[in-house]
Amino acid sequence: MHIKQAFRLESVEAARRLVEEYPFATIVTPDLAATHMPCLLDEDAAGLTILSHVARADPVAQSLDGPLLLIFQGPHGYVSASWYAADTIPTWNHVTLHVRGTAELLKDAMPVLRRTVDHFESATEHPWSLGRLGQQGREMADQVVAFRLRADSWYAEAKLSQDKPDKERARVVAGLESPGPYANPPLAVAMRHVPGTATQVF
Repeated sequence: MHIKQAFRLESVEAARRLVEEYPFATIVTPDLAATHMPCLLDEDAAGLTILSHVARADPVAQSLDGPLLLIFQGPHGYVSASWYAADTIPTWNHVTLHVRGTAELLKDAMPVLRRTVDHFESATEHPWSLGRLGQQGREMADQVVAFRLRADSWYAEAKLSQDKPDKERARVVAGLESPGPYANPPLAVAMRHVPGTATQVF
């Protein structure tokens, strides 16, 4: 992935926050099989380490023991050329993280499944627990392959119009916050908190 230096996110903390805030990743194998699954940041590991799982019935499960690419997509959207004062071309602003590494397959998927459910259920008023399924939960876990992937390399980009003058950036933010086909409040929020400014989202 080509990254213009103005857009590159250098800190591992920024990459970790991206995984935490946008956990639904695309998992790509060397034979270009792909699937989409929620991922967790392994808080017990230093650096950037991801926990996830794939159903054994998914073709991707047959290639999990080799190199993998995990793609995390943050806020993104179309930027109309009509929003600029000066004549220019339209673009697509986005926040993206690519993580590469070789997965470590885990013998028992249950701890990862339980950890995943507990993580996302913790935000609900009445959290649901996988333990409520009893033996059925155990049977479901046996139909899943869980893995841990420690990043061998990662590349993160926040392309948020940092290369534009402040007045032009303000016009883009206003366009994203206005009613219309390309209204995109989450992208506007990210643009208001561009890395390198006093307040940072990533």
